[in-house]
Amino acid sequence: METADDGPERMMPPVAPPVEGIYSSMFLTLVSYGGILALAIGFDLVSKEKESRSLKTLLARPVVRDEIINGKALGGIALLVLIVGSVLALSTAYLLVCSIVPSPDDLWMILTYAGVTLLFLVTFFSIALALSTLCRESGSALLLSLAVFILITFLIPFVTTNIGTALMMEKPDPAAYGGDTRSEGYQAEITAHLEQTRMVESAINLLSPQMAINTLIQRIHSYQGTTLEDTLGRIWSSVVALTLYPVVFFAVAYTRFMRMDLR
Repeated sequence: METADDGPERMMPPVAPPVEGIYSSMFLTLVSYGGILALAIGFDLVSKEKESRSLKTLLARPVVRDEIINGKALGGIALLVLIVGSVLALSTAYLLVCSIVPSPDDLWMILTYAGVTLLFLVTFFSIALALSTLCRESGSALLLSLAVFILITFLIPFVTTNIGTALMMEKPDPAAYGGDTRSEGYQAEITAHLEQTRMVESAINLLSPQMAINTLIQRIHSYQGTTLEDTLGRIWSSVVALTLYPVVFFAVAYTRFMRMDLR
């Protein structure tokens, strides 16, 4: 026989997932496959037209070179914006199905997730576009793009982490200070150790966009409840590191395309 208390217990809805958790997991999933997707968009934008000689025909018309390369870059970025926007829309739709409405306070965090993910995708798109201008054939551009992807996603983080760990000082042992973690000597050593850890992390993020984006999303998720200024103050170095790749490779693509000999 059911008691009066059984009904309310059975009618309780399931625990709703947090807003930040849903968005962070969705964008991390996009990051896992987004690098390959961005490479696929950009690796043959120029090399394919060089192979078919359509680029030479296009330049015979009253179109300047910088309009072509800038148009290809903007078109690829627009497609990546559409992809990120679709993930954002799907995440929001899932939350609404679960009867969860993101609050205005969550908006800046959601947009930050979308912004850093877009930066990550643009990074690999810029690499593919640069290699497309450097290679004569699309097959070569694709192989080089995949090689660069493996290098900066797996090999560089592994090597940098091991080198940084080998060069770092050992974490201070509280027992050496009689268990007093508040002593000046222990505080000085633990501060130096944390500073070295940050330096190694910054070096890894600078050399690997994959590590930089993972660090960014995890930090944004871990700083729930903080203001936008506080969060940006903690992640700005990773954002700068993630911005360097697109700037450098877009510059390479632009310079190479402007000087390309199409005879």
